[in-house]
Amino acid sequence: MRAFYVEADWAPKPGYKLSKRELETKRAMRGNSIFKNIRGSVVDRPQPGIGPDEALLKIGAAGICGTDAHLLRKDDDGYTRYDGHSRYPIVTGHEFSGTVVEVGANVTSLKEGDLVAVESMHWCGECDACRRGFFNQCRNLDEPGLTFDGGFAEFAAIKARHCYTLNDLKSYYGDDVSALEQGAMIEPVGVAYNGLFVCGGLQRPGGHAAVFGAGPVGLAAVALLKAAGVGKLFCFETTPERQKLARDLGADHIVNPVAMTEKGEDPAEFLMDMTNGQGIRTFAECAGANPATYPIMEGALGIGGKTCQIGHRVGKTPVDMYKFMWNAARVSGSNGQSGCGIYPDVINLMAAGRIDMRKAITGRVSLENIQEGLDRSSRGAAGKILVSARYT
Repeated sequence: MRAFYVEADWAPKPGYKLSKRELETKRAMRGNSIFKNIRGSVVDRPQPGIGPDEALLKIGAAGICGTDAHLLRKDDDGYTRYDGHSRYPIVTGHEFSGTVVEVGANVTSLKEGDLVAVESMHWCGECDACRRGFFNQCRNLDEPGLTFDGGFAEFAAIKARHCYTLNDLKSYYGDDVSALEQGAMIEPVGVAYNGLFVCGGLQRPGGHAAVFGAGPVGLAAVALLKAAGVGKLFCFETTPERQKLARDLGADHIVNPVAMTEKGEDPAEFLMDMTNGQGIRTFAECAGANPATYPIMEGALGIGGKTCQIGHRVGKTPVDMYKFMWNAARVSGSNGQSGCGIYPDVINLMAAGRIDMRKAITGRVSLENIQEGLDRSSRGAAGKILVSARYT
């Protein structure tokens, strides 16, 4: 089969202390401290076999995440710039869907011909985190496309318990490819869903909301907040292309904080004025631009406001906690999108027409031309670029 195969040299940086798991499994918790001379290309690879608890999928669509582009970038010393959980060599791609072509002997939840989406955080179900219901914090976490072969390929072998059927999406959209493309979008939508509803505890409709960043996860947050019935919905974004996508997905007001600051205007005061002094009840920080976003949030917190930290950022963020104390506000962190009924709920929203993430798809490429998609994704103006069966 054809696959986008990424290789790298195991070369821990001087002074980096390897954990027992890193030593035993060659999985890095911080890839940029271990993997050097990273490189990827489309090559022929053996078609995977399956175990008794697995299904073999023919890949229908796979989303190109910023992570996929980022891990191929190198610093001045030749190390990958991706600082997360990773292992190489590997077939990358962690946002994907496919058609079941074979199931293992123990699999009863899937059958040949089912369309499925795949969780990207593969929890073990046995560690302390999993037993407490924190599946995305699994201590034995595996991730397709990062620690084992993923979806930038013609086929992938996946444990059946991490697959969710898309047959309702096929009924709604009327064809396999549309359902599979929407299925590949469930991962970033699930990240936003986890941050807003599972970890953030968002429930009451009517409060005003603001999203920072209109990348794929930020766009998903816009769509989900609109479906949840918030009051006024603001989206902070500097890129014109993504501003339009945010408006298409339901944002009422687009805010360019850089342009506003250059004109001597205060974004926090703007939010307070636009909400008649009520402030924002829900902030979704999807940009990972904390030093710039938290001062805005501090100045526009509504009473009982919530900040859902969804975007990843390395490093410390200065926060004036008094503002959060005074407003009885809170900050919640989240990571991932697995477990907790997230995938079924997102599928139900899509199949009922409550959210339509097709509006966030701004390009499609074939597997053979994946580098073109990676380049377009890394420029920061795209929505979601898919490696799609439409172009194979």
